Amino acid sequence: MNPSDADRPPVQRFEHDAMACTFELLLCEPDARYAAQAADEAFAELDRLEAELSRFVPTSDVARINRLQPGEAVAVCEATLECLELADQVARLTGGAFDVAYASDPPAAGEPLMVDRRGARVAVTRAGVRLDLGGIGKGYALDRLARLLRQWDITCALLHAGQSTALACGPGPGGEGWRLPLRDPRGADHTLGHVCLRDAALSGSGRTLHGAHIVDPRAGTAAAGHLAAWALAPSAALADGLSTAAMVLDEAAIRQVCRQADGVAIGVLDERSGRPRWIDPRAAARFTPAGESA
Repeated sequence: MNPSDADRPPVQRFEHDAMACTFELLLCEPDARYAAQAADEAFAELDRLEAELSRFVPTSDVARINRLQPGEAVAVCEATLECLELADQVARLTGGAFDVAYASDPPAAGEPLMVDRRGARVAVTRAGVRLDLGGIGKGYALDRLARLLRQWDITCALLHAGQSTALACGPGPGGEGWRLPLRDPRGADHTLGHVCLRDAALSGSGRTLHGAHIVDPRAGTAAAGHLAAWALAPSAALADGLSTAAMVLDEAAIRQVCRQADGVAIGVLDERSGRPRWIDPRAAARFTPAGESA
């Protein structure tokens, strides 16, 4: 063992199933018992968030909003308000390519929700509004967990939400950032390369592993432009939402998003390409293709 290895803090690993995936925490904390206590608190927060944000939980805020009729309103928690505000920001940034009301019947036109931030209440403007926070909820949860871990003075950590979104906090155990694989959507066991991140998030979306599950809310049709898309962003919620939206955006629109949003870079994999094509060149410096040394 060389001196640099001896100086590296141990990484404690914890897992928990929630939001239809397995969340994973890698904590740079020498005290294993303390790390376990922090992870327990984080996972309790995760379960609470799922109970509030999942449309599949009948008592959740989202499920109750989905049962509203025009003229009715429902009280919601702080997490729901924050998540809806973040979703609105991504929708505006992407020109409507991201929309948590995409499943509404008939399709939502205009503003389907009225959000009273001060009163912590949400109303719908028409019948048939159906919210689905699946395109941003996991990323939002990671941001909330990182916030909680900071309260425990754990600032060096890697947080995963399944295989789709990761949040890298601090310098990593080696001091050079966290090395995250870019999964090839055409094969679950293959990677296209690695991205090195510090205090940033990476999220990926694709249409081969899980089928045509991503919808272009502007047209109501399944995403068909790219095989996969990845977004690097300062927060996991933003990365989560942007990787979903990028699946239905063309290169010019993606470039515009990258210009407007600080710290954002987006890459895509199209039908003919064998490797990610980063629309924003700032990401290329952090990406190491498979087979090359970091």
